[in-house]
Amino acid sequence: MYYPLSLFIGLRYTRSKRNNRFVSFITLFSTAGITIGVLALITVLSVMNGFEQDLKNRILGAVPHVIVTPKADVNDVDTSLLALTNDPLVAAVTPFLQADAMVQSKSQIQGAQLQGIDPSSYPQWDVIRQNMIIGDISLLKPGKYNIIIGRSMATSLNAKLGDKIRLISTKGSVFTPMGRVPSQRKFTVVGIYTVGSDVEATQVLVNIIDAGKLVRLSASAPMQHRVFVNDPFSVNALASREYFINSFDSLDWQTARGELFQAVRMEKNMIGLLLFLIITVAVFNILSSLVMLVTEKETDVAIMKTLGMNRPTIVQIFVIQGAWTGVLGAIAGGLLGILLAANLNEFMSLIGLNLLAQASGGARLLPVLFDWSQIAAIIFGAIALSLLATLYPAFRAANVKPAEALRYE
Repeated sequence: MYYPLSLFIGLRYTRSKRNNRFVSFITLFSTAGITIGVLALITVLSVMNGFEQDLKNRILGAVPHVIVTPKADVNDVDTSLLALTNDPLVAAVTPFLQADAMVQSKSQIQGAQLQGIDPSSYPQWDVIRQNMIIGDISLLKPGKYNIIIGRSMATSLNAKLGDKIRLISTKGSVFTPMGRVPSQRKFTVVGIYTVGSDVEATQVLVNIIDAGKLVRLSASAPMQHRVFVNDPFSVNALASREYFINSFDSLDWQTARGELFQAVRMEKNMIGLLLFLIITVAVFNILSSLVMLVTEKETDVAIMKTLGMNRPTIVQIFVIQGAWTGVLGAIAGGLLGILLAANLNEFMSLIGLNLLAQASGGARLLPVLFDWSQIAAIIFGAIALSLLATLYPAFRAANVKPAEALRYE
């Protein structure tokens, strides 16, 4: 099979024995460094992606993505709601009422976020609906004053199915000769849900009609609607629609939860940057080993130039020789990183380490999510850095002067 001369010699140099064993050690160390760097970067970022997706599912799946209220000057609210429902970014729109409240049981009292919903239009695929421990959202019938609470709240209030708990809201307060009296009503616990986040410690669901009566909502007050978005991170794109701007006042999840996800994303970026420095150090080792190799091979280069080999071919020889180290390390690191990340929980179990169990008090698996475009960028980025590191030694080799190199041969 025909090989270009530069490829043949470059690959030959990768397999040839070196007079200087230190050069061989640095080359091996460079390959190992790139392998470890790529492996660590893929593994850690895959876990961070998994955590981000897990937070997205457990928190953003339970909290309202967007709450909209028709503007006072909108004449045809139904048309605006129809446009919102038919928007490709939107998964569902349902009547909604949200207010701050206090929840009181026989032994405890705590703050809560009251959510009034319409069970008939509430999506079947909603996270809370899919994670009911007991009961069902359909039990929230108007006039029955039933309530669904989270598992954490049920534990805190020492409340169970069928218990009566009191909802207190200052939004429906009335003024009496005795002072301001908040609106309150007893509700019956008909369901308990769990989503594995702090949402279940604060969020309670009741029928929207019962919620309206509790907060003494005026019949002329504009109706709020909860908007379920296909991708919660696209709420800004939805809010920029012209019809949306003209028709609705809105409150999205970023107001209450945005800082958490920004912190997770910044942490992922910083960890990625720090791990990428491992690859950078290994790349500098490639540069060092190639510089020493060029010094060692000066006589060979001088002979090749004497025989008529041009500068571009000599540059290609040493670029190929150095790039081989980067390609080998990047591909090996990529494959090992994918393999380790895919079997990370089994590996952690094998060595008897469960980080999430220590943090949460129960056995949980590390979430892992592969972003293939991210993995490809890591591998090709490592290869590109390796190629850049070869340029200086390669051009230095091309500048060898045969007369000086062969003077004492």
